[in-house]
Parts: sequence; C-alpha cells; structure tokens
Amino acid sequence: MPRGWTWAGRASTRLRVLGLGILVVLCLPCCGGGGGGDDSDPVICTNLAFDSVLFTPADGDVYFEEGTSTCTSLEVSVLVSNLSGIWTVGFDLTYPTTLLQYDSYSLGPLLQKGSPVSPLFYNVSPIAGGLQVLLSRFAPDPPVAAVGSEELLTLRFKRIGPGAAAIDFNTGGGSIVSESILDDGGLPRPAVFAPGHGGMVTVP
Repeated sequence: MPRGWTWAGRASTRLRVLGLGILVVLCLPCCGGGGGGDDSDPVICTNLAFDSVLFTPADGDVYFEEGTSTCTSLEVSVLVSNLSGIWTVGFDLTYPTTLLQYDSYSLGPLLQKGSPVSPLFYNVSPIAGGLQVLLSRFAPDPPVAAVGSEELLTLRFKRIGPGAAAIDFNTGGGSIVSESILDDGGLPRPAVFAPGHGGMVTVP
C-alpha cells in the first residue's frame, strides 16, 4: 500500500469516479457532441390555388370555385346560381395538362335533392386537353332548382409541375359538347357558361 494511502481515502476516490461516470451518462442525451441531432430546416409546403374570375354570379351562371387544396392537389367545384328546371347538365372544360393531372370527381348535392328514386347518371371522361361532363336525373324524379349558388360536382386534380394557367368551360369551336342545362322535357334552361366563368390555377 502506498505511503499515505488509507482505506477511507480509497473509498472517497471511488465515490468521486462513480459520481463523474453518472454525470457523463446523464449528459449524453442533452449535451452537444458533434452531429447527434437533426438540425435540418422543415420543408415549406405551398398550397395550389385557384382564383375564380366570377365574384358576383348572376341568375343562371354556371361557374368554377376553389375547393380544398394542398401542396400536391387541388379541388375545383362547379356551381349553379339561382336556376330552376335542372334535369340534365352537359359541358366540356379545359385545364392545363402540363401542370395538373385529373384524378377523380364527386357529385354535389344539387342533382341529389329530394332523394331521387331513380339512380342518377353521371359521367366524367378525360378528353384531349380537358374533361367532358354529363349528368342527369331520370323519370319519375322531377327537375331541381339551385337556390343561391349550389354545387353540381367537384373535380380533383394532382400536381405535375409549376406554373399558372386557366381552367374554364370550352365554348370555342373545338368544343365537342354544347354547354347546356335541360329540363325534364329536353328544353334548354337559361344557363350561362361563358364568358369569364372560369379562373386561374397557380401551381407553386
């Protein structure tokens, strides 16, 4: 045993070493130590946006309005304002296929009013540069009326790439559908699809 060494001194040294070991263990989870944590910045997500051109729809206007949006998807709803005698609806629309991909649709409450007895007919078909839409009720169900602005259907799109462009009804010479709303006798209702009833989509 070295000179001056005592059992009490030896015990005191062991306690100091043990205490230092405990302090190191407790410090490991919270003390800096060279790259143990994740210091990366959070990813910033900017939602897609749709800005409607029509702010104050008049009676009979059929127009687009933004629904739910995220940084990867966008919903655009088609609404009808203050129009009675709605039984069959047909139109085609254009959208920027380099920015968006059509995903799906859901039927709005307008044509489902009154709990129709007959199943509704609804079809949304992709065409070159856009979509073709045809919706209808069947006898014996009567036509319905939009009181204020009511939703006809909602279209869902997925993001492809950045940019900005229009979504609108195709009322030009290349349209394959005559945009119209008919009553249960096949007569046209005073529905207005253009001009200026679409909007601008912005994809970050």
